[in-house]
Parts: sequence; structure tokens; C-alpha cells
Amino acid sequence: MSNGTRFEQNNNEPNQHIGGVLYQNLSRREMADLDRGDIRVLEKEVHDQPYGDSENVQTTLEQTRAEQVETKRLFDIAKENGLFIDRETIDKFGDKLCTKTGECEIFYNEKESLIYKVKDPFAKWVIKELHAEDAIYEHIVHNLLFPNTRYKFIGIAEDEGNLRIVLTQPFISSTNAHPTDEEIISHLKTLGLEPDGPYFYGNEYVTVTDIGTASDNVLKGDDGELYFIDPIIKLKKPAKEVIEFLINFTPKKEQLSWWKSLLKRFSR
Repeated sequence: MSNGTRFEQNNNEPNQHIGGVLYQNLSRREMADLDRGDIRVLEKEVHDQPYGDSENVQTTLEQTRAEQVETKRLFDIAKENGLFIDRETIDKFGDKLCTKTGECEIFYNEKESLIYKVKDPFAKWVIKELHAEDAIYEHIVHNLLFPNTRYKFIGIAEDEGNLRIVLTQPFISSTNAHPTDEEIISHLKTLGLEPDGPYFYGNEYVTVTDIGTASDNVLKGDDGELYFIDPIIKLKKPAKEVIEFLINFTPKKEQLSWWKSLLKRFSR
């Protein structure tokens, strides 16, 4: 599914992605710090979960309990700090692009050229093995890996008692065919992501999947660039460690064209 059309920034909208000269002058760490700033208040009293080999992976029962505790914690903080988004507001985000699934609701706001996603961070836990306390960091990991489809955190929402994280993402035009597997794999290699089991590509910190040609999570834009819209990202270490690793990682030469292409769009 194409998630958007353009990267122009609407300077009259309070919910704009960072762009223009400001964005060009930011380092990877500064961009990550901006993203962390959006969720800083939600980091109160967060504690680490065990990581490591498969023996340390939480059972389904443990995960369910951890999700319940984290959901209540985030609800309480969001409501205290004006970050809780009610259903009435969500319904005004824009035109719904698809019906609600177990993973997210998607809305298109043509005026802002943005996609709004109301995501269930615990969907596909069997694949992601996401520890509950890392849910608020998932979009930051995505942003460091795939900056030209950068998410912006908007707030916390609730659906029948379940946690939802509300994000925006640029709307990308893609009238071209989907990229080939070879193009996708080649780009992932520039990010240091190598084959990591069937359909997975990763390193010692993170692995991604659901990015093959059979998926609609990778688009080839009208500009010929690849755009990873919503791949499944599995963290192999605590999110803060993964973020620090990605901040200090230098993409291979081919990846730099992505950043140049992104900066050109934002500077228009």
C-alpha cells in the first residue's frame, strides 16, 4: 500500500516533521534526541526487561502482564501531561485508508501530506519479541534505520482498554512498481543488515523482516528511491542500546544518497 505522496512541509501546521535548514544541520544523535524529547515524559519510572538468548525471552503470560502494567503506566502519564488522544480526535485525523486491523488504523490527511497511524505496539509480538517497556522507542529505531520515512510521535490513545501509539509519517508517491528483492537486499546491506535467517536481515542489535516484494512495506518512489514504510523490527538488545548503536553507525557510501535525497525534499 502506498502510504503517501509528498515530502513538502506545511509550515502552518503544528504537527510538522522537522525539515528545511534545521533538519539539514542535525546529526543522527541530534535527530534521535529530538525524537527522545517527544517521549521524554513517558520515560518516567521505566525499567529494563531481561534480554539475551532465547532462555530470557518472556513467556506469553509474562508478556501479557508486562503489557498491562506498561499500558496503565503510559495511560496515566499521557493523561497527566496532555498526551492522551481521544477517539473523537482520532476520527478527525483524515480519511481512513483501511479498516482497523489488529496492528493499526491508518488515516491520510491531504492538507498536511501526512499519514496518521494509530498503532498497537504489541501486535506481532511473537515475531518481534518486544519487551513492553521498549514500545515507546520502536519508532526511534525505525527513524535511525529509515530516515526518509521518519515517524513523529503524536501521543497515546486507547482502544477497548488496549494501548495505541499515535504517529505521523510523510505521505509518499509511488506509481512505480515495487522494488525488486535484489534492490531491497542491496540497500539493507548499506545499513549493515545481512541475512539473519529466512526472511530476516539484521546484525547483533536489530533485525528486520516483512520487507520482501510480496509485502507492501517497501515502496519505490517516483524519484527512484526506496522507502521502507512499516517493516517489522525486532530488537535483540534493550531499545536504548540499539538506539545508541544506530546513532554511531556509519552507513556505507550508497546510503548517503538517501540522506541527500531526503534533504533536497525538505529544503524545497
